[in-house]
Amino acid sequence: MRAFTRFTAVVAGLVAVGGAQAAGKADGGERQQVAIRFALAAGDQPVECGRDIAGLGTGGQPAQLHDARFYIAAPALIDAAGHEVPIELEQNDWQYANLALLDFENKTGKCVGSADVNDTIKGSAPRGRYKGFSFVIGVPSVVQDKDGKDVILNHSNFATAPAPLDLQSMTWNWQAGRKFIKIEVDPDGGVTRPPPPAKNPALAANGAGEKTDGPPPMADAPKTAPLRVNSDGTITVSTWMLHLGSTGCRGDATKGEITSCANPNRVPVKLASFDPARQRVVLDLKPLFAGIDLGKDQGFSTGCMSGPADPECTPMFENLGLRLKETAPDANDAGQSSGASTKIFRAEVTK
Repeated sequence: MRAFTRFTAVVAGLVAVGGAQAAGKADGGERQQVAIRFALAAGDQPVECGRDIAGLGTGGQPAQLHDARFYIAAPALIDAAGHEVPIELEQNDWQYANLALLDFENKTGKCVGSADVNDTIKGSAPRGRYKGFSFVIGVPSVVQDKDGKDVILNHSNFATAPAPLDLQSMTWNWQAGRKFIKIEVDPDGGVTRPPPPAKNPALAANGAGEKTDGPPPMADAPKTAPLRVNSDGTITVSTWMLHLGSTGCRGDATKGEITSCANPNRVPVKLASFDPARQRVVLDLKPLFAGIDLGKDQGFSTGCMSGPADPECTPMFENLGLRLKETAPDANDAGQSSGASTKIFRAEVTK
């Protein structure tokens, strides 16, 4: 990642940070350091690159991790009265404004990416006693600096953005913005898809030529997709992909316009009981892939890339606690929380 020093002047004035500082002053100015660890698991199994993961999805076939990264925003501690107190994050290559990137791939085994990993967010909060922790999976569209000027986060050019927003692998394009969460697994035997409608099976492996109503279907396609053409015309590819991000986005970010999205697809997470001194936050792949057969894909993108018409996104969004589609015409609630708590995060005593 690139150094973030040229952005520190902007960071210092962000409202999200300023709000946390104000909270500290209200408490006499005393603050306490906060470090919250995250981990990956599949039930009671730890998940890491190069290690088999047993029993994922309805097929239950073993799999290996291919990629695992996600952004969290607005981390806060919950006090005894139930109030959310913002954590003021340190500013470094993993954290910018009120945003942090958690990264569990290390380029070993079947994992892609780089050797750099990050499993901890660090910052401070007003000194006090807290009972819980909350955050949002996603990247905010806009924050404001000290002068009230908009600073675009989600729909920004990765080539000029500060770390950790500078990763091309975590973007779709300027209009679609960032991939909020990217979880990819390679199930044993691969993922079998329907016969491709496109002439080139390598393109069809990632859903090219199919209308998804989501981000560009080829944004994630490798130049040469690893696949096998089967005797019945189906194809088998190696990787099942969850890429969650906003969809139905409008506005030209290249011209400095604020982009709005019909389906924001940000996931609120609240752990009502959490002690950062004793516990860590676990992303559990078993409930994440509940109701999904990782060995078969019904079409569109391989896996779920947030397309409302993608069959695999129906159970995935339910597991995430999001509405995939509107509950009624003109309800405008697609991509919003369903009201049910997300099933994929839990608190666990640190081992």
